[in-house]
Amino acid sequence: MVTELNRNELSYPPPSGVIGAARKGLQGVNRYATAREIAELKSALSGYCGIAEEFIFVTSGVEILLGQLIQLFARKGGIVIIDPTFFIIARVAESLKTGLRKVRLMRPSLDLPMEPLIAEARDAALVVIDSPNNPTGRLLLDRESTRKICESTKGILLVDESYCEFAGFSVIDMVKNYSNLIVTRTMSKAFGLAGLKVGYMAAAEDVLRDLSSLEVALRPTTPSAYATVAALKDIEYMKNNAALVGKERERVSRAASAMGVEVYPSSTNFLLMRTSQTNAARKLKDLEVIVFDPSNQFSSQFIRVSIGTPDENNIFLSALEKVLAME
Repeated sequence: MVTELNRNELSYPPPSGVIGAARKGLQGVNRYATAREIAELKSALSGYCGIAEEFIFVTSGVEILLGQLIQLFARKGGIVIIDPTFFIIARVAESLKTGLRKVRLMRPSLDLPMEPLIAEARDAALVVIDSPNNPTGRLLLDRESTRKICESTKGILLVDESYCEFAGFSVIDMVKNYSNLIVTRTMSKAFGLAGLKVGYMAAAEDVLRDLSSLEVALRPTTPSAYATVAALKDIEYMKNNAALVGKERERVSRAASAMGVEVYPSSTNFLLMRTSQTNAARKLKDLEVIVFDPSNQFSSQFIRVSIGTPDENNIFLSALEKVLAME
């Protein structure tokens, strides 16, 4: 049986109330989600995020939202991204015929180099930073660095916070004070709703106005909207799962480190590791353990492994030990 730990999904299912809400939404699956249902979803997100509903925009997945935002602001000038970053961000930015500048994370710490970033950001139309970062797991921004970037650039700072629930930190409330700040999030990670594809963003009115023509086209499905509202009523369930992931993340980190693997600190539900083996991800796959292969951003000794259930993590650790013992 193949163990898949490559997509940063939550291995724990949502509570029965969320599944029941999705099932209720299926009763109207012959219709698009209504304005009332989307308003209820925005209201639930508003309460969760602690910001007014007028700052919130919801979509059928954070990936499509990131793509639309990058394409929108690319028309206005250059783009700055960090390296490495979430592959969707890199792929969309690289596909556009616009000025693209990459700011490399510092080695070996993988921290964000603030001075070079601010220098590149000054005349950019868009600066994109995923914090926590994928694939490193690093929390790259705090409130002060976010403020500095917002005040230094003439363009937009887009912060993707897809893993913020695991990190326990967010700058989403800062959109109330900075009209050039956008924060994107997802329900796919800590809330365990990857199969329903719900993403959302918080931004000032001027930014949301630019996206208004896409609002209907990008709406989530009715079952997705119902399930998300139900999930946001049971925050403790999400927090408990995030705590379980954190506990397992530390256990996996300690075990891999004891094998001689270099494990990078993480604020997410995954770990970046550097092994002693070339083609490490492929060798794990041969043992029926699928991890993410970041060799297009690092050497082939690196792997990124999602934190699963204790049993899944034990299977990974056993396979990793076998790979490390290979000649």
